[in-house]
Amino acid sequence: MKTIISASRRTDIPAWYTEWFIERLREGYVYVKNPYTGKPLRVPLTPDTVHSIVFWSKNFSPLISRIHEVERTTRNLFFHFTITGIPGDMEQNIPSHRECIDDLIYLVKRYSPRCVVWRFDPLVVTDRLSREFYIDMFSECAERLRGYIRVCYTSLVEPYRKITRNIRRYSNHTLIEMGIEEKRGLIHVLADVAKRHDIRLLVCCNDYLLSEGVSKGSCINGRYLSWVFNDHSTTLESSPTRKGCACTKSIDIGSYDTCPGGCLYCYANTDKHRALKAYRTHNPEWNGLGFNLCNGSSNRT
Repeated sequence: MKTIISASRRTDIPAWYTEWFIERLREGYVYVKNPYTGKPLRVPLTPDTVHSIVFWSKNFSPLISRIHEVERTTRNLFFHFTITGIPGDMEQNIPSHRECIDDLIYLVKRYSPRCVVWRFDPLVVTDRLSREFYIDMFSECAERLRGYIRVCYTSLVEPYRKITRNIRRYSNHTLIEMGIEEKRGLIHVLADVAKRHDIRLLVCCNDYLLSEGVSKGSCINGRYLSWVFNDHSTTLESSPTRKGCACTKSIDIGSYDTCPGGCLYCYANTDKHRALKAYRTHNPEWNGLGFNLCNGSSNRT
């Protein structure tokens, strides 16, 4: 069976590590450390072993300029493109939503609406970022993306301890804890906007948000990827990443605490300074992202 490669839930590879990723494709393999045990796993990245690559990013521009090099390994490419328009004091190194929309449209035209998902998540409601902000921004983006995007994923931020700590430490925002009915109400409004622009709204994990206009999503769906690429050589084994997750099995080749995007609500970074240090000391020649397997060194502290 061929492998679905996730690149990556743990860091933004297209935005910050395109050169490293292209080098790994050239080598034909990558080492990935288990985030719990630290044990490295050798993952093949050759045309005969890769079923498809699922990308996740807030800035595909660096990858777009080199996408032809990725296609030498496989043209079975699927894109999760996050565009929320959240202000810079909450995500400090992300292009404007208007620039990103242009790149998303390019990807849709190059591949297919079936291969590109717009992610409007997570929704981080604070004393300075109201639900009305998200409704207005979603409406603006949906209008621009009408006819290009068929599916949008959304979710509300999970207030993990490290997230609340980072928002408190590095911003003037205070998270607002909404009740379940308030959350459902916000998602219902977004679903109505999406429907008017011929976009299906999906949520993953948060099943209490499901309704007639909001479907359950599967971010990595082996059955769908097999259909869209007409390639049935991968497993359909269920492999949830957390409670309520409907994803099928894939291998994520990223590493936590390596994304310098500066998004204070990100579950993948313990601290933005730690992630920035990892990026600055990163070497594209290292096979592992964030570590050099040859001598055991690591840029994680």
